[in-house]
Amino acid sequence: MNDVAHLIATMDRFGRYTFAPMDYEGDAGAIWSEIIAPLYPIAQADPAGFVTDLAKTLIPVGGWAVYGGSHAVRELLGGDFRHPASDELMEHSLDFLRSRGVPDSRLTGHEHQYWVEHRGREEPWLAGRPRPRPDQAPIPDLAPGEVRLVARVAPEPDANLVLVQRGGAGYVAVIDARQSDEDPTRARWDWKTAPTLNDLYWAIGIAFQIPTHWYAAELGPFFPLPRPQLD
Repeated sequence: MNDVAHLIATMDRFGRYTFAPMDYEGDAGAIWSEIIAPLYPIAQADPAGFVTDLAKTLIPVGGWAVYGGSHAVRELLGGDFRHPASDELMEHSLDFLRSRGVPDSRLTGHEHQYWVEHRGREEPWLAGRPRPRPDQAPIPDLAPGEVRLVARVAPEPDANLVLVQRGGAGYVAVIDARQSDEDPTRARWDWKTAPTLNDLYWAIGIAFQIPTHWYAAELGPFFPLPRPQLD
């Protein structure tokens, strides 16, 4: 790991790929051959030394590089590997995500477990805005039989939709989505119920945490967090 600039750039690249592989604009097929494979023998030969050097190099840089380094340790040495330097990488990686406003729903299982065990019992991941009162975020009532589109989850034409309608003693949020990756036929099923639209919109906002790709204007105040800054 003599070429520090190369290592930093490599870990930055690996971090961006690992966080959102479907959005990665580089050559995803080269991630293993160009990043992980060359580091594997080095990491295996001296795990403690490798992780210590990685932390010393990447922590001062931060950003996607430290995120990538933390995930590279797990990729190269396995989930059971433990070392103070790998914990440092994890701490700085998680702090980077928090600084960018990434909701905890985007954490891996390993990251979530680490956060809960080390800091999450006393410290919230992010502090979102409080639930708006009905007078702060008025919602037009639904007419009998009305089905209102309130969110499109992603930009793809076949992305999941969220609809709201009257149902039972209150209101229902309905998911409209493909049957499966193999079956493009759309289906609908009840997702959440609530006695008032304010309650229902808050339940939707809490479920997504951050704004969906598109959303109805009256749903906006019910997302507790803004979109993360991932540039």
